[in-house]
Amino acid sequence: MRSLFHSAVVVMSCLAAGAALAGDGKGFRLTIDGVEVGINPGDMLEMTTKDGRKLSVELQRSDTVTFAGDKFSFDHDGQFTVAKSDLNDGVTQFALITPIGTGVIVQQYKGLNPSSITDFVLQQMVRESIDGGAKMTKENTQRMLAAGNVLKGVKAETATANDVMDYEIAAIGRPDGGVLVATFINKENIAKEGTILDKLWSSLKVDY
Repeated sequence: MRSLFHSAVVVMSCLAAGAALAGDGKGFRLTIDGVEVGINPGDMLEMTTKDGRKLSVELQRSDTVTFAGDKFSFDHDGQFTVAKSDLNDGVTQFALITPIGTGVIVQQYKGLNPSSITDFVLQQMVRESIDGGAKMTKENTQRMLAAGNVLKGVKAETATANDVMDYEIAAIGRPDGGVLVATFINKENIAKEGTILDKLWSSLKVDY
């Protein structure tokens, strides 16, 4: 099984590659009546249709976006995107990672109940920090979702002289599959980005 830590690195590489834009440097392509223009969020522009009509077009980001997989959904801030990666062996990963390193990773499993591997996933995520001298404390945790589903797993804190990181890995499933959720955040960023994790847990829905 490929480690979650390695998978997150792969996802971040994909995010970087995905930033390559079309020739005009715009992040989105808008096509109206066969006429295509480049546009970025916040842009307002005028375009001319094939029959000569002038149209004013504006693109704005939604404050909150709902991301949905086959067996789960959750809300996130509209300024971020979720990247999808197929990890083989029936595992599909969805990752939201902010520029300062706060992360939400959801893995959807087929043919395996991920509830049995939450501690293994944690060990993979913190291995590099522990090898570098970080001290770790951990405890069991569970999350009851709004619909009553309960995800169980482990949460941990790793501490060095310069950084303290919080991790949480929780999962739910059956023998034929399940969903695993992993979050991580530097404690010094909780005031700024802790709402990302709050929004995840308050809106998360799983079909298990």
